[in-house]
Amino acid sequence: MVKKAVQRTLGRHRVGLMLYLGNLPIRVGAFHQMGTNDIVLNRRLLGQTRSLKEKSNVFAILVHEYLHTLGFRDERQVRRLTHKVCQENFGKSHQVVQASLTGPWAELTDEDFMEIQQELKLEMVRDFERIEGGYII
Repeated sequence: MVKKAVQRTLGRHRVGLMLYLGNLPIRVGAFHQMGTNDIVLNRRLLGQTRSLKEKSNVFAILVHEYLHTLGFRDERQVRRLTHKVCQENFGKSHQVVQASLTGPWAELTDEDFMEIQQELKLEMVRDFERIEGGYII
C-alpha cells in the first residue's frame, strides 16, 4: 500500500527493499541507512496494530522511510511529502493524515521515553516485497 500511495502521488517507486523489526529507542520510529535496501521499524511501536490509529502510525512511518529509500534526504521535505502522500490517498480527515503529522509519540508518557533497549535484535520480515520481474543488483 505504501508503494502504491507514493507512486500515485509522486510518480516514483523502487524495488528490492528489506524490512526489519528492531528494538529501537522509543523516540525512533524507524530508520533507513542511505545506500542500503533496508528499513528498520521499531518493534515496540507496532503494538498489536489492531486499531486504525496504530495501523495509521505504522503506515505514516513506512511512507516516511520509503521516501528516504527514494533518495529524499532532507527531513523537513520528507515530512511534507509524507503528509502530502497520506492526504492525497486517504483524504484530509483520515487518521493516517493525523499520524503523518504527530506520529505515535503524541500519547507517550515521559516514562516511555526513558526506556532504553539493550539489544537491537533485528528480525527480518519475510516476503515484505514480492518482486514480479527479475532484475540485476
